[in-house]
Amino acid sequence: MTGPMRGMGRFDPETMDLARPRDIHVIRMTLPFLWPKDDWGLKGRLLATLFLLVATSVLNTLTPVVMAHVVDTLAAGPTNATRLTYLLLLAYGVVFTVGRVLDQWRVVLYGPLEQRLNRRMRLAALRHVHELSLRFHLTRKTGQLSRIIDNGMRGMEQILNSMVFMILPLVVELGIVISVLMGRFTPAYTGILFLTFLVYGTALVIGSEYLRKHQRAAVAESAAAHGKAVDSLLNYETVKYFGNEQYVNDRYDEALGRVEQLQLKALYSRSMTGVVQTIIQGVGLTAMVLLAGREALAGSMTVGGFVLVNSYLMQVLRPLDRMGMLYRGLKQAFTDVEQMMSLLLESNEVGDSPEAKPLPAGGGAITFRDVSFAYDVRRPILEHVHFEVPAGTAIGLVGVSGSGKTTIGRLLFRFYDPTQGEIRIDGHDLRDVTVASVRAAIGVVPQDAVLFNESIAYNIAFGRPDASREDVQHAARMAQLHDFIASLPDGYDTVVGERGLKLSGGEKQRVAIARAVLKRPLIYLFDEATSALDSRTERAIQENLRDVSRGTTTVIIAHRLSTVVDADQILVLDKGHIVERGSHDSLLRDGGHYAALWLRQQQKLDLEAAD
Repeated sequence: MTGPMRGMGRFDPETMDLARPRDIHVIRMTLPFLWPKDDWGLKGRLLATLFLLVATSVLNTLTPVVMAHVVDTLAAGPTNATRLTYLLLLAYGVVFTVGRVLDQWRVVLYGPLEQRLNRRMRLAALRHVHELSLRFHLTRKTGQLSRIIDNGMRGMEQILNSMVFMILPLVVELGIVISVLMGRFTPAYTGILFLTFLVYGTALVIGSEYLRKHQRAAVAESAAAHGKAVDSLLNYETVKYFGNEQYVNDRYDEALGRVEQLQLKALYSRSMTGVVQTIIQGVGLTAMVLLAGREALAGSMTVGGFVLVNSYLMQVLRPLDRMGMLYRGLKQAFTDVEQMMSLLLESNEVGDSPEAKPLPAGGGAITFRDVSFAYDVRRPILEHVHFEVPAGTAIGLVGVSGSGKTTIGRLLFRFYDPTQGEIRIDGHDLRDVTVASVRAAIGVVPQDAVLFNESIAYNIAFGRPDASREDVQHAARMAQLHDFIASLPDGYDTVVGERGLKLSGGEKQRVAIARAVLKRPLIYLFDEATSALDSRTERAIQENLRDVSRGTTTVIIAHRLSTVVDADQILVLDKGHIVERGSHDSLLRDGGHYAALWLRQQQKLDLEAAD
């Protein structure tokens, strides 16, 4: 989905607004799902559904014609109630029954089509969101995104249902009705019907477009309100820690109040439009009935003809009531769908070039060559960074907060591309190889190990989903986690809770280590993996990290310098520049930035020990 849609719009996760695709763009973007190139079974169902739609519409419009002949035959008197009358009555019953049966078959054929479309679009939305860059996900709100996708899918279902079961049948029936009226009666009936539809449609479009302004604002405001609710639930513990239940409830209620006001404005607009449309419909109906009644009284129209005109009026004008609601519902549905399509229009900041190939197997040597980067051009983060990590060695990145350590890790993992310079693994520029192959080569143990609300086995196996239970247990042993898991009542099937909250910080870190070990990466990236732990747990996990990464290229981003004392090379960063480099001992002897950092941390540890 990313390629052909790139550049058509920009999604704003804060306001849920954008340079929106028009309705015709929404329809065009939906067609590949509705008419997939590789699914002839689905195409056949669509064609069969359309055939049944036309057949049902033809039978529905033939029913009043048969009844008109029956009425004329009966009106001639009982002496004429011959075999023809019974045949016409039988034909009326057959046409009515077959029309209803075909309508039910249309539902049966359309059901799988709708479910397949729902499945493919939901998968496309999830896949696209996963492919978007880290910059997008740092600003997104989970609740808003889930609401937009759900609303968009409901809107798409409503659009397709309306097209298949209401709009297309009405168009076909209207065409047949006009043909019959023009063939059997004077052009005045067609003129009145056409004028009624024209004025009715004009009022409907004008009123609905005015209504849509309020609906679009209400959709955006509703998504924002839903985002606030989900965000408060995700941060349940923080809410409780500060006793701010009433505060978050008030914020949610304030957002719901704005939604309420916008929905009321939309309701008033809808009601006024409905009044105008009812008047237009009533005037058209009255004009046609009066004209038909006059001709019937004058003898220029049979009783059956009058019945036929009245039946067609009911068949065509009565759905206009539903069409008014349907059109407004479709506009609401398009508003919901365009929010989801806008999400699909969001381009991926980091993607594969057309010539990209998988990263070849190698030892994992890393080279940063004159690399500069900025999240915002007004504030550079890295400037002309250059270093090399030979295959199988460990490098430590240290420095004060904001010096650019974590950014180097993000660039290596290719969450971003550098604004200048190049990054290479085994001599291959990362921009010349596929993103997936780069990320498959790197095992990350982050500072905040966030887990799925699934079993411990599932969370470890996420590093390699096809791994066997024996492989999972081996990775847990490597992370010094197996004995702890074995002590749990449910063992590896223990569910860890939302974001892993049922486990301690050290236990979550060990799960993250086991997950990275199971991945069997070419390169390990430890991003301040122990900075949030107590000293005892930190020492235990540091030993785990050294064991699992021995002989593998390792990048250690460290806040606590004790993590990198055994690294083959240590880089000291300050304001985006490498100001010192060397081993732990040589940097201490130099008495520079690293030595000062080490001294401050040792003094802090001494104070903690004294306390």
